[in-house]
Amino acid sequence: MKSSEAKVWLDFALRDLRAAEVLYGEGDVPNALYHLQQAAEKSLKAIIIYYAIPTTLRQFRTHNLEHLVGVLERYGAEVPEALQGIELLSDYAFSTRYPDDYVPVSKEEYEEAYEIAKKVLEWAKSIVQP
Repeated sequence: MKSSEAKVWLDFALRDLRAAEVLYGEGDVPNALYHLQQAAEKSLKAIIIYYAIPTTLRQFRTHNLEHLVGVLERYGAEVPEALQGIELLSDYAFSTRYPDDYVPVSKEEYEEAYEIAKKVLEWAKSIVQP
């Protein structure tokens, strides 16, 4: 049961990554960044569900990726070093949603965010869909 639920979360993460690609291609960088954050968040939550890690609703409903990584680490998950920099994505859950919060990013910053989100998704796939 947990495995199938985790796969649903992973599928939604993949949809967010694809949405980011489309939005970025259309020049909509703020929404693309938001979807990159969502892809990473849902990927981490897929792993938490897969391992049946007990969390409170408050712990699980967070957009803070460092917190979710911390939950995984506390329960013994070996987080790949390739996920260094994941904190960059956490801010995009909020800073990209409103015009007065958004600060434009460079192409290089977007590409870095994309690579991090992609690595998180790949890590989740290696666990949930080996």
